[in-house]
Amino acid sequence: MKVIPYPPLTVLRLTKLWPHARKQGHEKGDVWRVGYYSKQDGLDCIWLVDKDGKYDWTAEADWIRDQFEVVQTSSDRNYFGKRRARIGSLTKAELKEFTKIGKK
Repeated sequence: MKVIPYPPLTVLRLTKLWPHARKQGHEKGDVWRVGYYSKQDGLDCIWLVDKDGKYDWTAEADWIRDQFEVVQTSSDRNYFGKRRARIGSLTKAELKEFTKIGKK
């Protein structure tokens, strides 16, 4: 099966919690971005970048699809971030906007 990766800088919001998620500091509604992929890990290992621009953890695409919703899909197709600046922090306005998008 061909892996269709999430584009880097795609914004995700956590919608489901797993056992011990809160102990690890996660809450529903947390916003993450897809980071640049590592050639060593490949396109099936997704790096999640927190609101402060820190590459925090990795996950597989199937798990991401189950636990998160896509808030905003990025048009960036430079999957490995070659000649790209580091992913920075989200501004307070961006964080507020991404948190409210999709809420009912």
